[in-house]
Amino acid sequence: MTEKPLGGPGYPVVEAALGAIERYRMLEKGDVVVVAVSGGPDSVCLLDVLQRISSRLELTIHVAHVDHGLSDDSETIAGRVATRAAEAGFDVHVVRAPDLAGPNLHARAREFRYGFFDIVCEQTGARGVVTGHTLDDRAETILARLIHGAGTAVLAGVKPVDGNRLRPLLEVRRSETRAYCEEVVLEFNDDPGNDDLRFERAAVRKLLIGPIQEHWGEGAIRAIAMSAERLAEDAGALAGIADRLYADLVSEDDPTFDRAALVALPRAVRRRLLEAAVGRVRDRSAGIDEVLDALDADPKAGARYALPGGREIVIEKDRVVVLNPASAGDGDEDEA
Repeated sequence: MTEKPLGGPGYPVVEAALGAIERYRMLEKGDVVVVAVSGGPDSVCLLDVLQRISSRLELTIHVAHVDHGLSDDSETIAGRVATRAAEAGFDVHVVRAPDLAGPNLHARAREFRYGFFDIVCEQTGARGVVTGHTLDDRAETILARLIHGAGTAVLAGVKPVDGNRLRPLLEVRRSETRAYCEEVVLEFNDDPGNDDLRFERAAVRKLLIGPIQEHWGEGAIRAIAMSAERLAEDAGALAGIADRLYADLVSEDDPTFDRAALVALPRAVRRRLLEAAVGRVRDRSAGIDEVLDALDADPKAGARYALPGGREIVIEKDRVVVLNPASAGDGDEDEA
């Protein structure tokens, strides 16, 4: 890998990335990392920044790129990314995605992309995959999820460290990564999908972020991102409280709560306890909201509430029971 000086043009972005790496303990000296490079300004900036930081942290950097085949020049971009990375001395991993046509295209593309990154991490023994998410991505995520009525944990959105996903540019604006590339003279490609209002992220960027910044200034976008940070802190604290209470309040045959003990807790904690008992069921919150409302209204014993996946929650006189699909049909309580 070609060494680059830590200082020089673009150093404020390098400094911001170093600060995030140290604050969130993302990387340690001698780590192996996989850098996700799409060819856009954010990821091109990221790779160059990490190349400069490697002089201090002695990083071993692998470059990973996914050609989703969603544009006419995607193969050309993939070749360009691979060539530039190889010329800089990086090991390069490139894959062409299968046909992803159909509903929810972006979600399936993201799933394939991160699946590939995880495979490369496993093969290389990497600490994690480093992505070029910026402060703008964080603000856009919180607004997009707010539109869909997300809860606190989901609203917190993009985190600096999320499992093996590392995001050292999360305090840097997208305009700053572009300016970095121009100052350091790095070539990049703009994704035409970024301006396509059929895609939710592009719509949020153009119709919400743009007007907010125009009316309230650049500080408003940073304030939205700061709200995401605070939401993440609150969500983590509530999750920790719920985890500790869960072991004390729940018996595991079918997860069962003492009704009086559950009702005595704040609604936010009750929600997390019931979510933990139900498990990861898509669209589970609607059924749980019904249960929370019912507990506040003191329903009759035997009231039942259906959830996706065949699960049910039964409110008995002294207990609240989560029934899994195998046991959901037992008993003869009245349906609420």
